[in-house]
Amino acid sequence: MVRDEREEEREFLSELKARTGKDLAEWMAAITAERHADKNETIDWLRAQGFPFARASWLERIHSNGGRPIYLHDEPVPKAAPAPLARPATTPAAARPAEKPRPKPAPALTAGEAELLEKLVAAAKGYRPLYHMLEAEVRKAVPDAVIAPRPGYVSIGAPREFGAVTLHASEIRLGLDLGERPFDALVQRAKLKGPGPAIAHMVVLTDARQVNDELMRLIAAANARVNG
Repeated sequence: MVRDEREEEREFLSELKARTGKDLAEWMAAITAERHADKNETIDWLRAQGFPFARASWLERIHSNGGRPIYLHDEPVPKAAPAPLARPATTPAAARPAEKPRPKPAPALTAGEAELLEKLVAAAKGYRPLYHMLEAEVRKAVPDAVIAPRPGYVSIGAPREFGAVTLHASEIRLGLDLGERPFDALVQRAKLKGPGPAIAHMVVLTDARQVNDELMRLIAAANARVNG
């Protein structure tokens, strides 16, 4: 899977200037200049510039990655890539905002696991970028998350399983262990094949806007319930 997406990213970036009039560094600078409040605003703005959702999502992920390509790790950082704002040297340490924990590198998959994950993610078809966005945000919210393929679904644990993802051509289903939380318009009764009965709640995802703070709070609550 990584090899295929590496080549897809290489092709996307090599054609970016010819197709849009701006290279990667210029798009990174343009995104930074817009000062969007969150990733969804960035994606919406890029779509308004003519990018389809998948490409807009990809550029947003690169921007959030400090301007570095996601899979072409050996590529240099564009000069116009956003850099962290320097804090005044006189700012007392106690007054500085706490830094968010950085996600740990994903554990290396075996060849068999990589093949299984590719089959699972491929089933999402056009929602594949949405899955990758979801996975990235889960790793930010739960830095020690272990995301691994299982027969029929993708397991999310830290280390005990608190979530599960099934991928479909029409939607992505995120299952969570939320105990006795009542079902509502957002959180439905789980309809997932694979995970155990503890994953009783489900959020159906079809849009990047749904990968928001509210969803991250649900994910954190499920992890706290199982692993806290």
